[in-house]
Amino acid sequence: MNSKEKLQVAATKLFMEKGYENTTVQEIASLVGVTERTFFRQFKDKSDVLFDTKNEMGQQVAAFITDHFDVEQKPLKLAVDGFASVFSFFDGERERVLARNQIIQSNPDLQERELLKSQALIESVTNVLSVKYDSELSELAARFAVEIFHMAFIKWIESAEKGFVEQVLAVYEVYQKLCQY
Repeated sequence: MNSKEKLQVAATKLFMEKGYENTTVQEIASLVGVTERTFFRQFKDKSDVLFDTKNEMGQQVAAFITDHFDVEQKPLKLAVDGFASVFSFFDGERERVLARNQIIQSNPDLQERELLKSQALIESVTNVLSVKYDSELSELAARFAVEIFHMAFIKWIESAEKGFVEQVLAVYEVYQKLCQY
């Protein structure tokens, strides 16, 4: 585990124990055995430890879409499959993801930042889909795919019975049934 990951784990632990507002950068750094300066080499502030500041998930989904493009495939299904492809992050780090979600839900500023992260995901998916599809269709597919991702994430949080991929595909199936009406 590198120093960035250690800081993320330490921050999550302290946020859960003391609360986000009551935890300082100095405490996070001390728990890992590094200086605040080291912390700030990795993150611009303490909220950064909770967020994908480089939009790596968006990049992974976009790469999946690029690698699996097929003219016969509908853009929404392609985007949903892209979100399903990032399952290992969620299933492999379930406890950490659950803790992160709990921390974010307890702080309005973090909730706002989470919404901005969703917008970055929409933009990533829209941009890659727009290479092959109409721009309006691409944006709509991206927005629906991110909403499907969010609904699947909520279901995944609520129940450990199904893995993340199963939840994504189950929500997509509900969407397909809705389109039949």
